Amino acid sequence: MRLKNLQLVNFRNYKNLHLEFNEKVNLLVGKNGQGKTNIVEAIYMLSFGKSFRTNKDKEIINFDSESLYSGGNYLKYGRECVIEIAIGKNKKGIKVNKIHVQKIQELLGNFNVVIFSPEDLRLVKEGPKERRSFIDKEISQIIPKYYNYLTNYNKVLFQRNKLLKSNFVDKNLLDVYDESLAKYGSYIYIMRRDFIKKIANIAINIHKNLTGGIEDLSITYKNQLDISDEDNINMIYTRFLEKLISSRDHDIETRTTRYGIHKDDLNICINRLDVRLYGSQGQQRTASISLKLSEIELIKNEVGEYPVLILDDVFSELDETRQKLLVDNLSAVQMFITTAEVSHKSIFNKSNTTIFNIDKGKVISIENGGN
Repeated sequence: MRLKNLQLVNFRNYKNLHLEFNEKVNLLVGKNGQGKTNIVEAIYMLSFGKSFRTNKDKEIINFDSESLYSGGNYLKYGRECVIEIAIGKNKKGIKVNKIHVQKIQELLGNFNVVIFSPEDLRLVKEGPKERRSFIDKEISQIIPKYYNYLTNYNKVLFQRNKLLKSNFVDKNLLDVYDESLAKYGSYIYIMRRDFIKKIANIAINIHKNLTGGIEDLSITYKNQLDISDEDNINMIYTRFLEKLISSRDHDIETRTTRYGIHKDDLNICINRLDVRLYGSQGQQRTASISLKLSEIELIKNEVGEYPVLILDDVFSELDETRQKLLVDNLSAVQMFITTAEVSHKSIFNKSNTTIFNIDKGKVISIENGGN
């Protein structure tokens, strides 16, 4: 998968910008606050329909404007496709190959993007919410209907918690919410379980390569429902519902839902020790890199092509050894890299790298090493 170009109109600090991209490495260089990340933010939006920096679309529109446009042509399976996004103050329109998309689910999976930011380097170290977000985002790209299940689950969870906080808890309504949570949660669990199995198998070999074979990485799915890997969808649904019903008095007292896939996590171990508790910062970061690289390989296995990769200010967080390890493992992927350090140019092969020098919302020069 390759992004050929990007057109921005009134997107953050870009009034009108058109860029043609290198099929290998695209390095966006400039001081902080000049607009590097705005470009990769727009690329990310072509895949997910929203920013990775804000949940409010209106914040992306240029201060002097009422609307924005972002569009990009990309190659997938050798065919040229286009995604266009227009956002006004109170509305959003998305087109894929000139056809309007009614739901985000219809956009997901068309243009696959993986983003790697400094926050991802702390993926292992941070709390369960960050790891669930990592899982949910990537499964949605591979299986768009997962996004629909997750959206429905979160709506029901919100309604159930709202009911639990009310002065009178209608038990019949709680029954309805419990059945819906168990239904959507069972599908989500199955998809997460399969995803984690696949990504764990890939990560084992990648991590061995990154550590010279001295560390064994293991990743397993941690759930509250005491479900085994052999349980089918009906068994999971039954177990889920039993947990919700058995915890009902507790939930009414605490006014929140104790059990569900919204509490699940990953167990990540190196040489059988929990890397979050016992690993060094370097081990935690290397494990995070292994997870992100595994994500790229899994998309390749499931979709048939590598995704586009965004590295947003990651190199400044890594030592020289890990910088080189990361680059060496990404030779087959089209990359978009933001950095404030000119010295990072030397990491890449000039023959397949295009450098965009950015200052005050403008691309002031382009160093083209070849395509």
